[in-house]
Amino acid sequence: MSPRHHDPDLDQEEVLQLLEDDQLVWAKEKVHLGRRHFSRGLSVVLWGLRVYVVLMLVLIVVRVVQTVSAGH
Repeated sequence: MSPRHHDPDLDQEEVLQLLEDDQLVWAKEKVHLGRRHFSRGLSVVLWGLRVYVVLMLVLIVVRVVQTVSAGH
């Protein structure tokens, strides 16, 4: 098996253009990005942001309903 040499002059677009259709499908299926595992602190922050967004959406819906009801 010969070693593969990286040609820095070829960018990703050029490589994708050189691939045949079946090679392109295979290359796209081969790349799979799984779930990223975050630290406990970052997970808490992200869940806090999710909760905040949901609460703000509820607040906005309540305000819109109140405004529309007050207008009649």
